[in-house]
Amino acid sequence: MTEKEQFISEILALVKQPLAGSNPITPTEEQIALLQASKDTADAMQVARNLGWTDYLVEWSLNKPVDEQENLQNALTLALQGDTSNYIGVDAATVINRGGEVTTIGAYGENFYVNGDQNVFEEFTPEEIREIQANLINAGLLGSKVNRPFRPGVWGKYDKEAMYDLMSQANENGEGKAERGWQTLMQVYLDNPIPEPTKVQAYLPPDYKAVSNSVKNLFEAELGRKPKPYELKLLANTYLTEAQAAYQQDVDFAQQPTDIMATAGELENYGNHIQPVVEPGVTDIDPSARMKDVFDRVTQKEQERLGTNRDIQATNRIILNSITGAPR
Repeated sequence: MTEKEQFISEILALVKQPLAGSNPITPTEEQIALLQASKDTADAMQVARNLGWTDYLVEWSLNKPVDEQENLQNALTLALQGDTSNYIGVDAATVINRGGEVTTIGAYGENFYVNGDQNVFEEFTPEEIREIQANLINAGLLGSKVNRPFRPGVWGKYDKEAMYDLMSQANENGEGKAERGWQTLMQVYLDNPIPEPTKVQAYLPPDYKAVSNSVKNLFEAELGRKPKPYELKLLANTYLTEAQAAYQQDVDFAQQPTDIMATAGELENYGNHIQPVVEPGVTDIDPSARMKDVFDRVTQKEQERLGTNRDIQATNRIILNSITGAPR
């Protein structure tokens, strides 16, 4: 058992026992998860202080052997003083209005979110995490629309970023754990969705010369000859036509309704891809692949005669790279 684990075990056992003038405490799963998420013993002591267990921290230190108390003194002093830079989005001197009283975050330090609180959800069940993720998506804080991909039922990097944002704003508003700060703020987002503006980029057609050169390279690589004029025109026009159709398809996707609500049981439909997902029944338009199909049709007999053995994916990649100027 590590030093941190031993401290957590001992402090949890201690708070369940009544001290003079106080009642015993039954730690919640969230409080235990907070302690377990701490990076070391000193950090765990700070978490215990933020939970309002200061008297138990002192009692715990007094129960340690005399030769250990000197080594514990610095860590205990820091924990009891509090880390004024550890609050999410604010510091201890931040002025707030709490219950009509003008005060500071530090005066009620144990009530407000500290760095690490956004990680406690790692200990939640997959079902509980999915519920929170669905709300974060609907609040516009998670998912492909805000470039924060996620794994349904797993609390990851971007889930933590979204929750950090909520907890930071809750602290700034003076609404901490007693006021269900992040939950209250989440509901505000859900009740007041922000309309998402449609972003459509202007269509920039591929350079005809680059497309023509790609067609020539394709014929030379596959058949060892230059294309005939009608072949060059056919394949180049095919690519240009399909490129414009692909652009229009992207525009159509961008203009689809965005007010569909995420649900915990269907998160796989919402979010791990930054680019739009092509819906079932809709063909994803690939200009390079379409041009290659036309090439195969008009040169089928010639290819059979030459017995050409091609890597289709590699060929498509060469076509696209030669047009866009990307490295081969």
